Amino acid sequence: MFTRLVRLAPLAALVLALACSAAEPPRRYQFTGLVLAVHPDRREITIRHDDIEGLMPAMTMSFPVTDVALLDGRVAGDVVTGTLDVSDAIGRISALTKTGTAPLPTDSNAVALAEGLLDVGDEVPDAALIDQTDTRRSLSEWRGTPTLVTFIYTACPLPTFCPLMDQNFAMIQRAVAEDPALAGRVRLVSISFDPDRDTPAVLAAHAARLQADPAVWTWLTGDRVTVDRVAARFGVGVVRQGEAAGGEITHNLRTVLVGADGRVAAIYSGNEWTPGRVLTDLRAAVIPR
Repeated sequence: MFTRLVRLAPLAALVLALACSAAEPPRRYQFTGLVLAVHPDRREITIRHDDIEGLMPAMTMSFPVTDVALLDGRVAGDVVTGTLDVSDAIGRISALTKTGTAPLPTDSNAVALAEGLLDVGDEVPDAALIDQTDTRRSLSEWRGTPTLVTFIYTACPLPTFCPLMDQNFAMIQRAVAEDPALAGRVRLVSISFDPDRDTPAVLAAHAARLQADPAVWTWLTGDRVTVDRVAARFGVGVVRQGEAAGGEITHNLRTVLVGADGRVAAIYSGNEWTPGRVLTDLRAAVIPR
């Protein structure tokens, strides 16, 4: 059931894709999948599911549940069947049954995802990484300055994924430089989850192509265990497809604004967010109301 690699997508993508009238009765779909993480505090469960006929291809997603009791006893590694009700532009799990167990996939950071995702208000844990100058850096270095963090890999072939994040960050960097309220008061961080190819030298060349100002925009990578854990805590799922697939990495998109206090101030899932929206949030973070 889990032999095929899948595309990852945030819940926001489902919301946009499944828009329907609130007056319509729920559409009901059956699914099977592997539980990767359970979040009772948010009434959500992260599942790597197979194709859902008539709705979507295989993905890894976090779904809300209609009743938090559905999460009782569910743990990472459970193989499940369930019912997904789609209404009010949201897909909610209304039934969930364990049918067996399976090892968590080793081709992804699924184990790290099971540790839990950061939410607004959560403190960002520290991590030791390496920047584009081959200098060891710590995430805690950015505490005290509102910082926008995203995740990419330089060989990403999809223009609406990593290249779009690069373009958005480049636009934000230019806007910050031209805004007296923001210039010198915010930072940008792009973290690569492809450490095998994205060496500091590769990141430095990539940054140069984007005209990244090192005083504002930092590029980070690290050992695979560390970057997988950091990406997972920020809500980025990573599936590496190996040399047979040209080394392509399947992943979702998630960009996070970390406040000066080191806590998550805002989360931008997918690729629908705009630089304008983020700049508004950055101004609010720099000059709290």
